[in-house]
Amino acid sequence: AHEIKNPLTPMKLNIQYLQRAKAEKKDHFDEFFDRVTQNLIEQIDTLSGIATEFSNFAQIPKAKNEVFDLLEVLKNVCGLFEPNENLLFAFEMNQLKEVLIFADKEQLSRAFLNLIKNAIQSIPAEQMGQISIGVQTDDSMALVAISDNGAGISDEAQLHLFEPNFTTKTSGMGLGLSIVQNIIQSFNGKISYQTSVTSGTTFLIEIPRYQAEKGKGK
Repeated sequence: AHEIKNPLTPMKLNIQYLQRAKAEKKDHFDEFFDRVTQNLIEQIDTLSGIATEFSNFAQIPKAKNEVFDLLEVLKNVCGLFEPNENLLFAFEMNQLKEVLIFADKEQLSRAFLNLIKNAIQSIPAEQMGQISIGVQTDDSMALVAISDNGAGISDEAQLHLFEPNFTTKTSGMGLGLSIVQNIIQSFNGKISYQTSVTSGTTFLIEIPRYQAEKGKGK
């Protein structure tokens, strides 16, 4: 609600300014009108984005769990991002050939996509970006670590990190991490993080491995 009220207040003020300027036959009204209406359009676009993200958050479909290879999903998601002269990707599988899990493949891909996008966005534009993705396993769990060398997460931000309406960005609702958490918890996984303002952030995702004799993730 707070994010919605924020753009509504200046929108109301802008409309009142227009009404007053017209009543007072303000000089250069056409120029004033163009400037104010452009501001209104930008605020409406902001509200539209908020509504879209709330809709995405509310409409996470019911999970369609299946057995699939976690490594394949990670490779496919990483393939959506193009490394360049300002961004390096490292993918460490620790000689793993296959890691089977029982989850919703599409939703998990969405969660990883969100985490990697957030990692990239945390890196200052003037800094050489480094994204590292590692996978480890034990008998029952797979651990995925997604690390960046960005600006880290402030103490204040950490208090609200997984709240649906929290964001440190100037636009958007910050729904990404809430969605990620919901998706991972939906198949008994866990998400945590380690962060430093000097060395960046690592998100740790624990996912139950597929237990063939039980027919699902442990």
